[in-house]
Amino acid sequence: MKDTGVFATKEEIKKAFKLATQASNTPVIAFSSAHAMRGGLSEDNWRSAKEYCHAMALKHGLPEIEGFYGMKKDGEFVTV
Repeated sequence: MKDTGVFATKEEIKKAFKLATQASNTPVIAFSSAHAMRGGLSEDNWRSAKEYCHAMALKHGLPEIEGFYGMKKDGEFVTV
């Protein structure tokens, strides 16, 4: 991981970790074979968590990257 030196607000951290917790607790349920191949509801929730974190990183002035920004426990945005 590469630290960015840019941090989310307390509210953003709370929401990001809430989304990640929800995703980790979501079973892999799918409504079709195609949905199952994409990871089902679990992957849908993980994607929402990743997209939220990435959007917050961009909001804080970080440049667009391939993939998604992540977040450490202290709220610092990271890349790979």
